[in-house]
Amino acid sequence: MNQRTMIIWLTLALSITLAGAAVAQDILWDQTAGYEGWQQGFFNAIAGAPPFGSTMYTVNDIVVPAGGWTVDTYRIYYDGFDASWAGAVTSAVLYLEPKTGSLPIGDPSTGTTVAVTATILGNGFLELTATGLGLVIAEGEYWIGLTPFAPNSDNIHVSVPAVGDDSPTYDAGGFPMPMWGSWAPGLDGAILIEGMGPVANEAASLGTVKALYR
Repeated sequence: MNQRTMIIWLTLALSITLAGAAVAQDILWDQTAGYEGWQQGFFNAIAGAPPFGSTMYTVNDIVVPAGGWTVDTYRIYYDGFDASWAGAVTSAVLYLEPKTGSLPIGDPSTGTTVAVTATILGNGFLELTATGLGLVIAEGEYWIGLTPFAPNSDNIHVSVPAVGDDSPTYDAGGFPMPMWGSWAPGLDGAILIEGMGPVANEAASLGTVKALYR
Protein backbone atom coordinates (compact mmCIF):
# COMPACT_ATOMS: atom_id res chain seq x y z
CA MET A 1 0.00 0.00 0.00
CA ASN A 2 1.56 3.33 -1.06
CA GLN A 3 1.56 6.44 1.12
CA ARG A 4 -1.30 8.16 -0.71
CA THR A 5 -3.58 5.10 -0.40
CA MET A 6 -2.71 4.76 3.26
CA ILE A 7 -3.64 8.41 3.92
CA ILE A 8 -6.97 7.93 2.12
CA TRP A 9 -7.90 4.91 4.18
CA LEU A 10 -6.76 6.47 7.47
CA THR A 11 -8.90 9.51 6.67
CA LEU A 12 -11.89 7.28 5.90
CA ALA A 13 -11.39 5.39 9.15
CA LEU A 14 -11.39 8.66 11.06
CA SER A 15 -14.53 9.76 9.22
CA ILE A 16 -16.33 6.54 10.11
CA THR A 17 -15.29 6.93 13.74
CA LEU A 18 -16.60 10.50 13.82
CA ALA A 19 -19.86 9.43 12.18
CA GLY A 20 -20.26 6.72 14.80
CA ALA A 21 -19.68 9.24 17.55
CA ALA A 22 -22.37 11.47 16.03
CA VAL A 23 -25.01 8.77 16.48
CA ALA A 24 -23.97 7.89 20.05
CA GLN A 25 -26.60 8.64 22.66
CA ASP A 26 -26.43 11.95 24.46
CA ILE A 27 -28.10 12.85 27.71
CA LEU A 28 -30.96 15.08 26.59
CA TRP A 29 -32.70 15.70 29.92
CA ASP A 30 -31.34 14.79 33.36
CA GLN A 31 -33.43 15.15 36.50
CA THR A 32 -31.75 12.60 38.73
CA ALA A 33 -29.46 14.61 41.01
CA GLY A 34 -30.33 14.00 44.65
CA TYR A 35 -33.09 11.44 44.11
CA GLU A 36 -31.58 9.19 46.80
CA GLY A 37 -32.59 11.77 49.41
CA TRP A 38 -36.24 11.99 48.35
CA GLN A 39 -38.89 12.65 51.01
CA GLN A 40 -42.11 12.97 49.02
CA GLY A 41 -42.72 11.06 45.82
CA PHE A 42 -45.38 10.18 43.27
CA PHE A 43 -47.78 7.36 42.55
CA ASN A 44 -46.97 6.27 39.00
CA ALA A 45 -48.23 2.79 38.15
CA ILE A 46 -51.04 1.02 36.33
CA ALA A 47 -52.07 -1.37 39.07
CA GLY A 48 -55.81 -1.93 39.04
CA ALA A 49 -58.59 0.22 40.44
CA PRO A 50 -60.01 1.10 43.87
CA PRO A 51 -60.73 -0.32 46.35
CA PHE A 52 -57.99 -2.92 45.86
CA GLY A 53 -55.73 -1.19 43.35
CA SER A 54 -54.65 2.16 41.98
CA THR A 55 -53.83 3.55 38.54
CA MET A 56 -52.04 6.89 38.40
CA TYR A 57 -49.86 8.49 35.72
CA THR A 58 -47.15 11.03 36.59
CA VAL A 59 -45.45 13.23 33.97
CA ASN A 60 -42.68 15.83 33.73
CA ASP A 61 -42.53 18.99 31.65
CA ILE A 62 -39.57 19.25 29.27
CA VAL A 63 -38.23 21.83 26.83
CA VAL A 64 -36.96 20.51 23.48
CA PRO A 65 -34.57 22.92 21.73
CA ALA A 66 -34.41 23.96 18.08
CA GLY A 67 -33.59 20.99 15.89
CA GLY A 68 -35.61 18.60 18.04
CA TRP A 69 -34.74 15.30 19.68
CA THR A 70 -34.79 11.65 18.77
CA VAL A 71 -35.36 9.89 22.09
CA ASP A 72 -33.94 6.39 22.34
CA THR A 73 -33.97 5.69 26.09
CA TYR A 74 -36.21 6.89 28.92
CA ARG A 75 -35.40 6.03 32.54
CA ILE A 76 -37.40 6.68 35.70
CA TYR A 77 -36.53 5.91 39.31
CA TYR A 78 -38.46 4.34 42.16
CA ASP A 79 -37.75 3.37 45.73
CA GLY A 80 -37.04 -0.35 45.98
CA PHE A 81 -39.62 -1.29 48.61
CA ASP A 82 -41.07 -4.10 46.49
CA ALA A 83 -38.20 -5.86 44.72
CA SER A 84 -40.66 -8.17 42.91
CA TRP A 85 -41.20 -5.43 40.34
CA ALA A 86 -37.81 -6.37 38.85
CA GLY A 87 -39.23 -9.67 37.66
CA ALA A 88 -42.83 -8.66 37.03
CA VAL A 89 -42.76 -5.28 35.23
CA THR A 90 -42.15 -5.65 31.49
CA SER A 91 -44.27 -2.95 29.83
CA ALA A 92 -45.34 0.64 30.40
CA VAL A 93 -47.34 3.44 28.80
CA LEU A 94 -45.24 6.22 27.24
CA TYR A 95 -47.23 9.46 27.08
CA LEU A 96 -46.35 12.70 25.28
CA GLU A 97 -48.49 15.83 25.10
CA PRO A 98 -47.66 19.38 23.96
CA LYS A 99 -47.60 21.67 26.99
CA THR A 100 -50.25 24.39 26.88
CA GLY A 101 -50.62 25.20 30.59
CA SER A 102 -49.64 24.29 34.14
CA LEU A 103 -51.45 20.94 33.85
CA PRO A 104 -51.88 18.48 30.98
CA ILE A 105 -55.34 18.17 29.44
CA GLY A 106 -55.21 14.74 27.78
CA ASP A 107 -55.85 11.19 28.94
CA PRO A 108 -52.47 9.49 29.48
CA SER A 109 -53.96 6.02 29.06
CA THR A 110 -54.04 6.80 25.32
CA GLY A 111 -50.22 6.72 25.21
CA THR A 112 -48.12 4.05 23.53
CA THR A 113 -47.35 0.77 25.27
CA VAL A 114 -43.61 0.04 25.19
CA ALA A 115 -41.35 -2.69 26.54
CA VAL A 116 -39.42 -1.87 29.72
CA THR A 117 -36.98 -3.50 32.09
CA ALA A 118 -37.06 -3.01 35.84
CA THR A 119 -33.71 -3.30 37.62
CA ILE A 120 -32.87 -3.05 41.30
CA LEU A 121 -29.83 -0.75 41.58
CA GLY A 122 -26.94 -1.17 43.96
CA ASN A 123 -28.19 1.75 46.06
CA GLY A 124 -31.48 -0.01 46.78
CA PHE A 125 -33.56 1.98 44.30
CA LEU A 126 -35.26 0.64 41.18
CA GLU A 127 -34.64 1.85 37.63
CA LEU A 128 -37.31 1.40 34.99
CA THR A 129 -35.93 1.65 31.44
CA ALA A 130 -37.56 1.85 28.01
CA THR A 131 -35.05 1.74 25.16
CA GLY A 132 -35.02 1.57 21.36
CA LEU A 133 -37.86 4.09 21.29
CA GLY A 134 -36.96 6.13 18.19
CA LEU A 135 -39.31 8.87 19.43
CA VAL A 136 -38.91 12.04 17.35
CA ILE A 137 -39.94 15.22 19.19
CA ALA A 138 -39.96 18.62 17.50
CA GLU A 139 -38.88 21.84 19.18
CA GLY A 140 -41.28 22.94 21.89
CA GLU A 141 -42.52 22.30 25.42
CA TYR A 142 -44.11 19.00 26.36
CA TRP A 143 -45.45 16.81 29.12
CA ILE A 144 -43.85 13.37 29.04
CA GLY A 145 -44.26 10.33 31.25
CA LEU A 146 -43.59 6.61 31.53
CA THR A 147 -46.03 4.57 33.67
CA PRO A 148 -45.52 0.82 34.19
CA PHE A 149 -48.07 -1.97 34.27
CA ALA A 150 -47.26 -3.21 37.77
CA PRO A 151 -48.50 -5.92 40.15
CA ASN A 152 -49.18 -3.24 42.78
CA SER A 153 -48.53 0.42 43.55
CA ASP A 154 -46.15 -0.28 46.43
CA ASN A 155 -43.13 1.43 44.85
CA ILE A 156 -43.04 5.23 44.73
CA HIS A 157 -41.62 7.27 41.85
CA VAL A 158 -39.02 9.31 43.74
CA SER A 159 -38.69 13.06 43.48
CA VAL A 160 -36.12 15.75 42.68
CA PRO A 161 -36.43 19.55 42.66
CA ALA A 162 -38.85 20.75 39.98
CA VAL A 163 -37.72 22.30 36.72
CA GLY A 164 -40.54 24.37 35.30
CA ASP A 165 -43.92 23.26 36.67
CA ASP A 166 -44.29 20.56 39.31
CA SER A 167 -44.90 17.02 38.08
CA PRO A 168 -48.68 16.49 37.88
CA THR A 169 -50.40 13.14 38.37
CA TYR A 170 -53.51 11.79 36.63
CA ASP A 171 -55.74 9.74 38.93
CA ALA A 172 -57.62 7.34 36.67
CA GLY A 173 -59.94 6.46 39.55
CA GLY A 174 -60.52 10.01 40.74
CA PHE A 175 -63.86 11.15 42.10
CA PRO A 176 -66.12 12.38 40.63
CA MET A 177 -64.05 11.75 37.49
CA PRO A 178 -60.46 11.06 36.42
CA MET A 179 -58.39 14.23 36.75
CA TRP A 180 -54.94 15.81 36.77
CA GLY A 181 -53.56 17.38 39.94
CA SER A 182 -50.26 18.66 41.35
CA TRP A 183 -49.84 17.17 44.81
CA ALA A 184 -46.09 17.58 45.42
CA PRO A 185 -45.25 21.32 45.34
CA GLY A 186 -41.79 22.12 44.04
CA LEU A 187 -41.02 18.54 43.01
CA ASP A 188 -40.68 16.52 39.82
CA GLY A 189 -40.35 12.80 39.24
CA ALA A 190 -36.75 11.60 38.78
CA ILE A 191 -36.16 10.93 35.07
CA LEU A 192 -33.31 10.61 32.57
CA ILE A 193 -33.81 10.93 28.79
CA GLU A 194 -31.13 9.86 26.29
CA GLY A 195 -30.93 9.99 22.52
CA MET A 196 -29.83 12.38 19.80
CA GLY A 197 -30.18 16.13 19.68
CA PRO A 198 -29.16 18.40 16.80
CA VAL A 199 -25.62 17.56 15.60
CA ALA A 200 -23.31 18.95 12.96
CA ASN A 201 -21.99 16.04 10.94
CA GLU A 202 -18.93 16.89 8.82
CA ALA A 203 -17.79 13.33 8.09
CA ALA A 204 -16.02 13.07 4.74
CA SER A 205 -17.28 10.72 2.06
CA LEU A 206 -15.07 8.42 0.00
CA GLY A 207 -15.57 10.72 -2.99
CA THR A 208 -14.52 13.86 -1.13
CA VAL A 209 -11.45 12.14 0.30
CA LYS A 210 -10.38 10.90 -3.15
CA ALA A 211 -10.81 14.39 -4.53
CA LEU A 212 -8.11 15.65 -2.17
CA TYR A 213 -5.53 13.51 -3.95
CA ARG A 214 -6.42 13.98 -7.62
